[in-house]
Amino acid sequence: MTGEARAWRPVLLSGLVFPGLGQLTSGHPWRALAFGGSSAALLVMVVARVMREAQRLMPVEVEALLDPALPFRLAAEIQRQNASFFFWVTLGIVALWLGSVADAWACARPPRSIVGGRRSP
Repeated sequence: MTGEARAWRPVLLSGLVFPGLGQLTSGHPWRALAFGGSSAALLVMVVARVMREAQRLMPVEVEALLDPALPFRLAAEIQRQNASFFFWVTLGIVALWLGSVADAWACARPPRSIVGGRRSP
């Protein structure tokens, strides 16, 4: 694998697979833990909120449970009641993802050497 392709590998892993994976492959485990752990924590918060709200809104009548539109109505009601929460969590995940990509790109670039008092590209 060429140096150019090797430099893009962490960026693509962080951007397309999961935040922090690029840092892990480029040898920065603490950065990987920070990005990946934070993203995973936000995702767990979303799943926990949706499960709690779904259990709260679930009807107790057996006939209502047989309604094929019930999952869609539950999803719409959960989103309506928790729109602010979902907005901020989504914003946090996107910020972590972009930060992870930028950090992986910054760490993957080869260091520039100084030749004759000037930096060479």
